[in-house]
Amino acid sequence: MTDMTTSGSTEAPDFREPETHLTADFLDSCLQSAGRSFREGELAYLAMTSQIENPIRDRVAYEMHLRFRKTRLDVGREWTGLYTTGENGERAPRAVDLAVVEKPRHRSPYAPTPAGVVEFKAVYAHEARSDGQLNAIYQKVFRDVEKSLTWHYMIMGEVFSVVLLPNLRIVSNRLPYQIMRKIEGKVSFDDFMRRSGQVSDEATVQEVSRHLSRLGPVRDGLIDAGTESGVRVTVPYVILGSVPVETYENLPSLKLVPRQRGQRGK
Repeated sequence: MTDMTTSGSTEAPDFREPETHLTADFLDSCLQSAGRSFREGELAYLAMTSQIENPIRDRVAYEMHLRFRKTRLDVGREWTGLYTTGENGERAPRAVDLAVVEKPRHRSPYAPTPAGVVEFKAVYAHEARSDGQLNAIYQKVFRDVEKSLTWHYMIMGEVFSVVLLPNLRIVSNRLPYQIMRKIEGKVSFDDFMRRSGQVSDEATVQEVSRHLSRLGPVRDGLIDAGTESGVRVTVPYVILGSVPVETYENLPSLKLVPRQRGQRGK
């Protein structure tokens, strides 16, 4: 797991050569920079009151935009323009969380095939413990991978998926139930299960990684979201990608969820 970040910290200017394509290292680095860009306690508050898929995705997008500035690439948020195969084999419009696209030399009426795409999913760690919950995560990511084929069966460049697993721990005697009404009970119960050794965050990340590894290479990392109102928040994440061509050659067989082995607390 990559080193923990500190919310609200500042960084020295980055004088490295600009990136020229989308890679797992590049995406991981942008995730870490995105985590540091929030004010102290801001990301913790967001995780307590909603899912954090969009705030982190948007910070990652801007970080990528800055790093691509001196290249022929840029990144689009909620990018549209291509079609994929929908239900009943019909053509369906495709929306992508982040799409890396080349800056055109002149305006074109046609959408370019992306050089890479990234899809984000956020699932609270306490909702990623059981076999059924893990299977649901796998199926969501599988559908994103499957939809990264165009209507003409071309892969949309380098395909990645990021699964965020925000974890909330109680560190005071009073929960801010007034802003956590939807998840207060689940957080309290999961905190008890963790303290008793029946579940662990490390095992959850390992199981998510194991499921997604059927689709391609995986790596994990961690963002420290800080503490707010007596709740300590970290955001483990799993990066899938880039998805190899072999995965697309075997999509029908990969649609089934992997065989379960069960999760252990320690």
